[in-house]
Formats: sequence, structure tokens, C-alpha cells
Amino acid sequence: GGGESVAGPEEAPAASPLLEDLRRRLASAFQRAAPRGVSRRSREEEAAETAQEEQSRARVESALAGLRAELLEMHFQNCQLARTLLDLNMKMQQLKKYELEIASELQSSEDNVVNME
Repeated sequence: GGGESVAGPEEAPAASPLLEDLRRRLASAFQRAAPRGVSRRSREEEAAETAQEEQSRARVESALAGLRAELLEMHFQNCQLARTLLDLNMKMQQLKKYELEIASELQSSEDNVVNME
């Protein structure tokens, strides 16, 4: 479409509380992982920052794993729903066919009664 706008992460409605929590954790982890100003640092500070970056990376990986699990569940539910809809459609077609057969038999019976008179 032409006039559609793309909502930013702050504007996007939450699909579920779990997804909203994961979105917040990802945003928080990325904010903490943002590079800071370069200065002379001691080895202890560098080690602490490296450990913090690894923790941030681990949080991001954890959040991504949660998102993958949620997406797999949604995919499974989508497949189940599609199967259900196809089954319903097939049953509706069978009922229509059956209805037409009954109507045809009734018409034949009525025609036979009229012909006998």
C-alpha cells in the first residue's frame, strides 16, 4: 500500500506478554552492549567489560532462543489451524454434495409420482 507507516519497536503492539518481555530484554541487552568511549583502562576494567559483554551476548542469545521457541510454537499452531480449516472445507463440500443428491432423489420421486398419475 501507499500510505502505510512502519511502527517502531516502541509502537508495535505486543503479540503476547512473553514476546513483550523478550523484546524488552533484547532492547536492554543491546543498549548495554553499545560501545562506550575509548580511554586508558586497567586490565581489570577490560576484563570486567569483557565479562559484561559476554553476559550481554548471553542474554541476547537467551532472548533469541526464546523467540525461536515462540515462533516454532506459532508455526505449529498455524499448521494445526490450516489442517482444521481444510478439514472443515472438505466436510462442507461433502455436505453440499449430499444435499444435492437428496434434492435430486426427491425431485426424481416427485417426478415418478406425477408420471404415475
